[in-house]
Amino acid sequence: MLCSNCGKSPAQRYTRSVNGKEVTLHLCAECYRALYPEKKSDFFPSLLKGVGERVRACPACGTTFEEFRRTGLLGCAQCYTAFRAELTDTVRGIQGKVGHTGRRPDAEAEKKYDEMREYVVRREQLKERLEQALRMGDYETARQLQRALKALNGPQHGGVQ
Repeated sequence: MLCSNCGKSPAQRYTRSVNGKEVTLHLCAECYRALYPEKKSDFFPSLLKGVGERVRACPACGTTFEEFRRTGLLGCAQCYTAFRAELTDTVRGIQGKVGHTGRRPDAEAEKKYDEMREYVVRREQLKERLEQALRMGDYETARQLQRALKALNGPQHGGVQ
């Protein structure tokens, strides 16, 4: 979330009492200091994670890494880019490594996949040519393409001859 005052920097939520009512504000550290200069005690910098230190937040949604650590939830897809280094360390700590080392399909499965893909492409090409021939009124070519489609859809691909 961005600061409601300047609209540029990541904001934190502050609750203030104004005329006996609690008001919630979303301000960055600079705007908070500018709007409420009376808060210059020793505990104020600890609330802001240090005087000169900026709280890192996702530029898209404003989620801070501390919020992620507390809740276990990121705010948006860009948080993965914004907190890449920290998330890499976190994943490495949980899983022991960062890269995926899962199983790969065997050669036979890859061959079957390639064959099925070629079949689907060929079938779609024949269907398209058949529709085109019918639109043009070329019924002889359409009949030949229909036979070719019927042969292609043979028993090996679940079709009927």
